[in-house]
Amino acid sequence: MACAGNANNQMLPSFKNHTAIALLFVSALSLTAAAQTPAPNTTEWENEALKLRLFYPSDLVKGDVSQVMQDGKLSLFGISGTSDPKLAEATHCLRPALLLELPQSVASQNPAVTATVLLAELDVECLNAEHESTSTTLLNNLAEIVNKVPGMKSIAQPATYTIGWQKLHMAAAQGQPQTSGPASAQLYTMGLSTNWNSHLLVWYFSSNSVDTLNRITKTTVRFGRDQAAPLYPLTIGNATP
Repeated sequence: MACAGNANNQMLPSFKNHTAIALLFVSALSLTAAAQTPAPNTTEWENEALKLRLFYPSDLVKGDVSQVMQDGKLSLFGISGTSDPKLAEATHCLRPALLLELPQSVASQNPAVTATVLLAELDVECLNAEHESTSTTLLNNLAEIVNKVPGMKSIAQPATYTIGWQKLHMAAAQGQPQTSGPASAQLYTMGLSTNWNSHLLVWYFSSNSVDTLNRITKTTVRFGRDQAAPLYPLTIGNATP
């Protein structure tokens, strides 16, 4: 009996170790799940084909992507590619995937704050037809379109940074886009581009408030199974007009 008791005692440490390991494993899973829980006041958007998730501010609402297309060409910041040949050339192979807008603010606010987020994918077949896909500056060019819109000027040095292992390129601009209609209001814009899972993606953010621009660029993204993180973690300042 003593031998049997000793044998049972020898098994106890092993049982305790296994229990501890199991608890640590469960804790790790809980922490991972907690890390992926959307932040308060955010809405989730997922695209299975892109293996991409966004968690954007809940006061933004989804719009019809056809609103940013005119005669088959992408319209950015109120400027139609039809009316601006250079913009048409830069954007004609982009296909909008998601449009988010800030509803009209309450009438007591003057001026009303506006904000849009546009996610688009570059149509590689469209690009290949013109033999431009070998360009080493392609991603940079997509983001830096914001600097080429008539009436806009750069307010931040274009930069490349990473979210986890994912590399993104950023450009930001400020100004009054030159439209064919009435004079437009002061606008703050940002472009972010990346090559994710063989998809060339670009986000265009715009607002007439630099504070709102900084808020919407904190929309978080989850590439595949990576941790969710802000699309642009830094703050853009207000440049002198």
